[in-house]
Amino acid sequence: MIILLALVSVTATARDDKGSSLNERLYKAKVRELVYRLHITSEQQKEFEPIYRSYCEEMTALWADRKRPIKPSTSTDAAAMAKRKMEMQQRAQGIRMKYIDKLATVLNASQVGRFFEVESIIQKKLKERRDQARNQ
Repeated sequence: MIILLALVSVTATARDDKGSSLNERLYKAKVRELVYRLHITSEQQKEFEPIYRSYCEEMTALWADRKRPIKPSTSTDAAAMAKRKMEMQQRAQGIRMKYIDKLATVLNASQVGRFFEVESIIQKKLKERRDQARNQ
């Protein structure tokens, strides 16, 4: 996790150079962290990366679609916002379900079992770093 945090801090302050975007560097840092935490072999990594890239692209597209939450003024607004959030979570779960079988063709049982747990930890750490950067 320390490796990921160091990479995120470096990439968060770095500018785009030679066509490499911040998102691409963050993606690569996430792949490195997954490889490290799941003990993915170099042979597995060759097959894992295209699957994980597609997964990330679909998840990014899904969450990019959501709007910044506004403070609801009525209970009807709050209910509508809660429903929208739950719908987004359902769609995200559908994407995860779609990719679990693809990941199982590359990763062993232990790696598949931990994949979403580790991915969730990485996402949480990235969110914390983004929130810290916004507050400074």
